Amino acid sequence: MDEKIKYILKIGIIFLLILALMNILGINLNDHSISQNKSLFEGLQPGTLGMEPGTLGIQPGTQNLASGANAFCDLYIGSSNSLNTACGRLTQKNCNETSCCVFTNNKCVAGGANGPTYNSDSNGNTTTAKYYFQNQCYGANCP
Repeated sequence: MDEKIKYILKIGIIFLLILALMNILGINLNDHSISQNKSLFEGLQPGTLGMEPGTLGIQPGTQNLASGANAFCDLYIGSSNSLNTACGRLTQKNCNETSCCVFTNNKCVAGGANGPTYNSDSNGNTTTAKYYFQNQCYGANCP
């Protein structure tokens, strides 16, 4: 019986040492992060994102195209630079589905009905004579 107790104690100590080492090295086996890869951003077709507006977690159920596009925008509330980067990954079609991106100069950027969020170059010159927001053309050079 003494041998069994010693064996169990050895296994327990080894287990605790492994846990302590994982803690010291910052290894976390509980990954609760939301995937933000390109396929998630490109998936603005109905039912693809599986997200409800205003939430950051993936929810089961059905939703319309607008809710998927709004969920994309909700991910970047308060972080316009990250939003600008994420918008840049969208196709023109998906860019025009959102309420937080505009399509201009053959690329998608952060913005809204009033134009791109960052609408000037490093010299302060305005870079947009026209842009598309939700499939509507805005600006002086619109047809």
